[in-house]
Amino acid sequence: MIDEPSERLIEQRIRNRLFEILEILADCDAGVDIVGIKGYFNLFEDFVHRPSIEAGSSALSKEERDIVLEIAEFLEAASETNPDFTKAEFIDSDWPGKIGPTARAARALFLRRGLFSEKIEESEPGQPAAITAGR
Repeated sequence: MIDEPSERLIEQRIRNRLFEILEILADCDAGVDIVGIKGYFNLFEDFVHRPSIEAGSSALSKEERDIVLEIAEFLEAASETNPDFTKAEFIDSDWPGKIGPTARAARALFLRRGLFSEKIEESEPGQPAAITAGR
């Protein structure tokens, strides 16, 4: 029997996926080439608009949450500029170049704490969470 992951473990995994997506966004035009125009917008959106992130109760630190939401605003502004961008139009618009520096700053911020375990709950990366009674 496989146990379902805890909410905390899910939040840790989401933070790790956000870091991977930040690497794509940080690559500017090359990032768009890797995942395509739909992937560029949707990969991030799939993870960032979660109640836990918006409420500040995820595995993200306050600073990480702030910069992730800032990138979400960049992506929303780019999408509002032209919701039907082709990949070439998007690259020509220089939106990837505008988003890239903030994504690189976010990636550096995430690396200060490190990545969380995908298998065990941690209070901070590399620090297993204390098991409480009744768990």
